[in-house]
Amino acid sequence: MPLLDLSHPLTMKTPVYPGDPAVRLTPWETALPWRVTELVLGSHSGTHMDAPRHCLPDGATIDAYGPDRWVGSGVVLPVPNPESDEAVGPGILAGLPAELPVGWFAIIATGWDRFWGASEYFYHPFLAPDLAESLRGAGCGLVAVDVPSVDSSVSGGDAVHRILADADILIVENLRGLERLPVGAALEFCFAPLPLAGTDGAPVRAFARF
Repeated sequence: MPLLDLSHPLTMKTPVYPGDPAVRLTPWETALPWRVTELVLGSHSGTHMDAPRHCLPDGATIDAYGPDRWVGSGVVLPVPNPESDEAVGPGILAGLPAELPVGWFAIIATGWDRFWGASEYFYHPFLAPDLAESLRGAGCGLVAVDVPSVDSSVSGGDAVHRILADADILIVENLRGLERLPVGAALEFCFAPLPLAGTDGAPVRAFARF
């Protein structure tokens, strides 16, 4: 069964959300032949997972979740030809299978990752609040997107983050290559975050198997 990596590599050129710390990978001086790299990055650098603590002061931190929450069955929901800063509504749920397991993953594919590294990337489509409410009502446990935020980066705000976090729905942002995945079928996904104790999020290595 094919196994696809859906993560952006972390490099010194990784785009970060405006105001977040830049990614720095610096060789550390040590005795040869050993090699060590000093890492400086934010908890939401590159492909990453948001824990509820990202927007809720008393929300759970990333280390509160284990493999039962980051490995599961998901469905790719395509957004064909989205516009810049477009709100994506609940119409994309029309093709969902009749039966889904509790905690299923919604993988929202916009194709916006083609702008990775360009200024257009932060003028991405985003989730409308009524879509977030519909996902909550459908028993979704994780929402994953190929854009830098589930909310608009143009107008700001945190409505969608809060709707999902209030329902203990995890968020994965900055995926890539979702166009390689079949639409409508249940696929197996793994979004494994770094176990950063007490933090609001962490970079992830994301995989799909189908």
